[in-house]
Amino acid sequence: MKESKQDEYYLKKEGNNYFQRNISKTDIPEIRDAKKIILDEIKESGILFNKVLEYGCNYGDLLYYMKNKNGVQECIGVEASDEAITFGEKLYSDSISFVNGTIANNKINDNPKFQNYFDLIIIDDVFGWVSRETLFQSMSNIDNTLKDGGFIFLRDFYSDKRTKNKNHHVSDESVFNYKLPESHASMLLASGIYEIEWQKIFYDKVGKVVNKSYKSDNPFNYRWADIILKKSYNEYFTESKKIE
Repeated sequence: MKESKQDEYYLKKEGNNYFQRNISKTDIPEIRDAKKIILDEIKESGILFNKVLEYGCNYGDLLYYMKNKNGVQECIGVEASDEAITFGEKLYSDSISFVNGTIANNKINDNPKFQNYFDLIIIDDVFGWVSRETLFQSMSNIDNTLKDGGFIFLRDFYSDKRTKNKNHHVSDESVFNYKLPESHASMLLASGIYEIEWQKIFYDKVGKVVNKSYKSDNPFNYRWADIILKKSYNEYFTESKKIE
């Protein structure tokens, strides 16, 4: 796998810093508001699933809620912050499983058991922080672990053009958030293996869903999309036949 300064920074430092900045260890909701919105949207879409993987799960409240309130069979979270994982393990015991790592580099990827395994993969505001060096590796790992007919829930910026902005919490000049037109879902859609099952496009200027302090000179940098993609190796291609 390619080396990535940005991925390593999140794994070794910024993952824990994000957890410390944003998570209260004393006032713990049953499920955070932003995660409740995701849960409601997944319910609205009507998709069916029993095995769920979440990248960037933090301390795992969404997965725990799915497992204990919605009857999901198996929930696994991949998280860069080892402090968030320790906190989640104390809260939820053995209800869900945690793996420390990034999308590009984690133990799930190396385990044959998890190839074509999950019904649903959740990626909530993570792709923008993936380094461009490991972007294709990350996409490949997601596709490898999602079964044919499975779904991806993706919350991501929905920009008007390719842009990047520095992480204002990080002094390192090389750590950016990257935005693509029509979100990172566009890469999966271009493969012909994925189609949009459900989507919502919205602006979040006041931080009700995601941002609370981010300000930008480009108004399209406030535009987001919650998108559910369905995977099929053959369904989305139209056969072209030879003319005799």
